[in-house]
Amino acid sequence: MGGAKHKIDTSFLTQLDRYSLPIRNRVTAVHSGSHLSTRKGSGLDLVDHRKYNPGDSLKRIDWNLYARTEKLYIRRFEEDKNLNMVILLDASSSMLFPENYPNKFEYASTVAIGISYIVMRYNDQYMIATFAENVDYTKALKGREEFLRTIDNLSQISVSGKTKLADCADSIYPRIKSKSMVFIISDFLDDPDSIRYAVHRLCRHELVLIHLYEETEINLPETVDGTVKFIDSETNEEFSISVGQTFRKEYAAEFGKHMDELDKITHDFKIPYFKISIDNRPIDAILTIIGKG
Repeated sequence: MGGAKHKIDTSFLTQLDRYSLPIRNRVTAVHSGSHLSTRKGSGLDLVDHRKYNPGDSLKRIDWNLYARTEKLYIRRFEEDKNLNMVILLDASSSMLFPENYPNKFEYASTVAIGISYIVMRYNDQYMIATFAENVDYTKALKGREEFLRTIDNLSQISVSGKTKLADCADSIYPRIKSKSMVFIISDFLDDPDSIRYAVHRLCRHELVLIHLYEETEINLPETVDGTVKFIDSETNEEFSISVGQTFRKEYAAEFGKHMDELDKITHDFKIPYFKISIDNRPIDAILTIIGKG
């Protein structure tokens, strides 16, 4: 990037105030959030409460607690315990495509910040770790000040290198101590075997794959015609190809085959998989991911 800062859109964050993250299975956390606790103990499913937010089911309001406090709280049960969330954010060179704003990394960062904002509001714990050939770790974060620092850090991070998801999964696996919600946000331009291995390694967690792409990656535009010089964004290898209708069809078929492989991997492991064009508004992508779109 030559020292240029990445642009991360935060203008929509307050629109997420009414939402929470769905948790399909029980996810535990090392640290507890700031929820009002009224009853705990063996044999009880109810473990604590949190403040009511617009959009929450009225059936989960604790009216007995309201009678005592005149404040609305939602009952939180064992399977709703505090969230420990990890976002693995692809920072390989291919994420700098396209050259105009937003590129895939800027879009991915915006989505990651939006998801983290929802978690931060409940004072739950989250971590955003960028990866390419290796993983760049951060400590687990909580609170608004840490959140603001995270935005600033992502806007300045170096984006480079090749995607090696299998190696990164091996690296981060022992660092996620408790069962967590794990998002991988990437263009997944990696070998399918590497992706399958990473999914297998991390699927004990609440794993979600978010696949970002730019439309011209799938279908080459008509303006790309004749002898064209292509540059591999991750290796800088240059090669010239004669581009015509036949090549466009073959290219689209190969890209479709790669996406089919990802479909099969996520189907085999029964994990959520979202294919998102960066032409979509980030807030729409986030609402789709959390099941509100």
